[in-house]
Amino acid sequence: MNHSSRSGSGKSGSGRARFALLAGVALSFAGMATGIPGASPAMAADNPSAGFPMNEEIRTKVRALRGIALAPDGKSVLAGITDTTADGGQPHLWLLRAGAKPRQLTFSRSGERGGETAGQFSPDGSAILFIATRDGTRSLFRLPLAGGEPERLQIAKNASGAVSAAWGGAKLDNPLSAGGFAFSPNGKYLAFWADDPEAAAVKTRKERKDDAYSHGEPDHRTHLYLLDPVSGAARAVKLDGVYDKVSWSYDSADMIVTTDPDSDLTGPNAVTWKVTPDLVVTKLDLPATAADAAYLPGRTRMIYTDNCVDDAPPRCNDLFVKDLASGEARNLTRGFDGDIPSGFKILPSGDLVAAIPTHMRSRLARISTKDGSVTWFDIGRPVVGSLVTNAAQTGWAMTGTGPTDPMTVFVTPKLGAAATALEAPALVPATWAKVPSKLVTWQNEGLTIEAMLYMPKVAPGTKVPLVVSIHGGPAGRFADDYSALIQMLVAEGWAVMQPNIRGSSGYGAKFLAANKNDLGGADYRDVMTGVDSVLKDYPIDEKRMALIGYSYGGEMAGFVVGKTDRFKAIVSGAPVINQFSEYGTERGTFYDRWYYGKPWLNFADAWRQSPLSTAANAKTPFLLLQGAEDVTDPLGQSLEMWTALKQSDAPVALVVYPREGHGDTGGHFRALVSTEPWHGIDLRRRMFGFLRAAFAGEPDPLAVARKDVP
Repeated sequence: MNHSSRSGSGKSGSGRARFALLAGVALSFAGMATGIPGASPAMAADNPSAGFPMNEEIRTKVRALRGIALAPDGKSVLAGITDTTADGGQPHLWLLRAGAKPRQLTFSRSGERGGETAGQFSPDGSAILFIATRDGTRSLFRLPLAGGEPERLQIAKNASGAVSAAWGGAKLDNPLSAGGFAFSPNGKYLAFWADDPEAAAVKTRKERKDDAYSHGEPDHRTHLYLLDPVSGAARAVKLDGVYDKVSWSYDSADMIVTTDPDSDLTGPNAVTWKVTPDLVVTKLDLPATAADAAYLPGRTRMIYTDNCVDDAPPRCNDLFVKDLASGEARNLTRGFDGDIPSGFKILPSGDLVAAIPTHMRSRLARISTKDGSVTWFDIGRPVVGSLVTNAAQTGWAMTGTGPTDPMTVFVTPKLGAAATALEAPALVPATWAKVPSKLVTWQNEGLTIEAMLYMPKVAPGTKVPLVVSIHGGPAGRFADDYSALIQMLVAEGWAVMQPNIRGSSGYGAKFLAANKNDLGGADYRDVMTGVDSVLKDYPIDEKRMALIGYSYGGEMAGFVVGKTDRFKAIVSGAPVINQFSEYGTERGTFYDRWYYGKPWLNFADAWRQSPLSTAANAKTPFLLLQGAEDVTDPLGQSLEMWTALKQSDAPVALVVYPREGHGDTGGHFRALVSTEPWHGIDLRRRMFGFLRAAFAGEPDPLAVARKDVP
């Protein structure tokens, strides 16, 4: 199914990319020689496939903000900000502070890929730590803020399992590949997780191409270590099972570690451990589905999330507080009208602070661990995220965004106080129009459905085309945030509707569960009822409508093409088409089982919920967009739909992007920054060209989407 955000093995490339286009069958270079108003000859030569100015600007003028950390002084913020796609799309670390210009702290050397990520301040604020790949090894680095070069943590494991580690020095043989790190609140310890080096015997087998492998064997390569932050000396934490996650207790007395998470074959089977700095390991009495466990101040209670008590998909969480003396666990949030996140912070009082998704917003909130009551805070943006604090909680930092406001970093000295926006490198061009959103609602089959509607300027007496966009999931959601894709669509003169149909997150367990065993049923009718609602109330041309979607949105596009001919064009990115074949070939099936069970035991239900079952009815021009390395919704799904539509004489084209996983092609679809130099600009050139041609009434609107770079 489409729930996973994992991107598979999407790899970067250089130069002009090569695409496979199945619409004939042809294989050629992607792109089309089209002029860009105001473009220089050099830009046109380097970029023949842009097709319209905003597409080129996504590649050359758009950056992304990825992760923040707050300094011990509570005033400075370390922010991960990417280069533009044209400059490689790599993330680097910047220092942001009120009243000061942003300053870039880290840089990649020529030829290095991956940038610098996971930035954190040292406990005394004198340095920053980050993860980067240098000389082919992914490592932890330390950079003094007073100046100097980054110092690498040299950590390696020999054949007998002995670990050696220190800051700096000569490069060691058999280095570990860094995964991440976490300081204890008191700054005395550093948890570090890493992958073992490839065993010599395995490497030798691969070199001689004796490299068969047994599918499904567990990978035990990631391990947890406890480091001395000053010397870098490391001790291995010995745990049964596959390492997943670590978090420090509020008082630095121990780490909470989980192993064996989300077993795909048997369902979630997590084990939660307490590990002291002396490496004493104790198994905690928590459910196998529990996550995010933490002691509350005083250590008489523990907080954790677990699957919703009410029937809902595995992503639905309730918040539980456990009395350690009696062993009683109490559900604080049953029936909550929103999502319970994992990234909460614990206050000295024992209350929690989190950014909580609810309906079209994500709001900063304080949650009582005594009765579950919620106090909301407003920072002036409808969508809050990336909430962080420092060990002493002398300040708070977060991101905020809205439909006309790109993502911004805010700091505040305390919860409820006014938040200050920090200057950062521009994420989008200042010249772009700011398109406001409008909340629209309608009723369908017992539920209230919400959508955000974005309208272009409409001349009196005229009507505009409508693009309906469907989110991924099914348990995904749209929020009232800033979207480069929305800016591009509305700039074309098209209205855009983004609905949160039944099955979306952010509306509580009942709404999230309302599409169980009914994919392509009431959720499809939610979409069409919403279309009728906006047609009635807004100047929209019902003869010029299109539907686009990625992942579950692409799956819904597959349902739509077999159930109605009201749209002029449909774009389906990385869809599920056949629940049987997708279930057996995707990475991760447990999530799917909640919706319709094991397909071979529920044949009729699985087939009814497969877009392939109605593909023979299709008449609307249908564009498929697919990453070749997608393991979430594999390439075979798009191939099945392409074959079915071709053999039904329905208009269809399929464009395949090499080296890309699920998240990679999805990022291009949403007009995000990428490390691929041309894929995104090509995908949007084809998609927008297709929509334009369909709205113009051209006899073969897919012709532009089929055309590769000469």
